[in-house]
Amino acid sequence: MYCKDSRIFIENDDLCNTCENYIKELDCPLLGALIQGDVFLEDNLLVTRCGFYKEFKRNLYIVKGKKKDENSNFN
Repeated sequence: MYCKDSRIFIENDDLCNTCENYIKELDCPLLGALIQGDVFLEDNLLVTRCGFYKEFKRNLYIVKGKKKDENSNFN
């Protein structure tokens, strides 16, 4: 994580990328404090152990249905 031109950038190695607070709810206390100016980030920060972390898991299911009729007008 780093700041540039008053903007916060999350890097691929940050724990935020799999956190429900960041991905789903957009309600991360750490990012909220940075945005409001309660805390300042002067250098790069690698977020690896955050006390607000909630793992976000995606659950994908394959739904089987009828095959599409090649002669139909469905797109």
